Amino acid sequence: MKFSFFFLILFVAGLCLTACKHPEIDGGATKKTFVLSDTMLKTIRIDTANLKPVQRELQMRGKVVRNNKMAHNTDVVIDVPAADLLNVQTGDEAEIITDSLPEKVFYGKVENVSPSKDSSTGHLNILLTSPEAWLKPRMKTAVIVHCNDGNDMIAIPETAVIADHSKNFVLVFKDKYNIQVREVKTYTTTGDIIYILRGLNVGENVISAHQQQIYEALSDN
Repeated sequence: MKFSFFFLILFVAGLCLTACKHPEIDGGATKKTFVLSDTMLKTIRIDTANLKPVQRELQMRGKVVRNNKMAHNTDVVIDVPAADLLNVQTGDEAEIITDSLPEKVFYGKVENVSPSKDSSTGHLNILLTSPEAWLKPRMKTAVIVHCNDGNDMIAIPETAVIADHSKNFVLVFKDKYNIQVREVKTYTTTGDIIYILRGLNVGENVISAHQQQIYEALSDN
């Protein structure tokens, strides 16, 4: 009777161990699972991968040549290296920051691009969004132009990408029972948007906030 009771205990223990195992995948490895609680579901942010034109930020140094502050919209001409103007187009959004007023940013759009054939400098004509009298001739400036590089690429918030061991990953969200760690290859970052070269498809959802705990639970890194 004692032996029968002993074998019964071993049998029950074996069932418990079997029930606690993760499901097996190819090669005998175990697949990690994670079920998102309703509380965590309320704290995370989910964004959809969309196809967008790739925006670049061109940064160049120059100086103010003219400020037509009497116009309804202030017209500013910036003297910049001609080589920097190759990728700038009319209508590109621009920001101007002067060395003398580093805390103030002037916003506008490129009205005209005039590269010079005879010298190393050209002119960038910027129409500011509101009249400004602060900009004076000969002021040294940093000019940032936001331009389209001609490519369309999958874009997601920069916060969705997790850097780990010199690689980049995202958490692809289907539902609270189906979250996948996916390695991605990034292209470039502009502002708070990062462009994905491969590893993610248009229309897929990614977790872009408060995802570190989920990543650590699912990741093998």
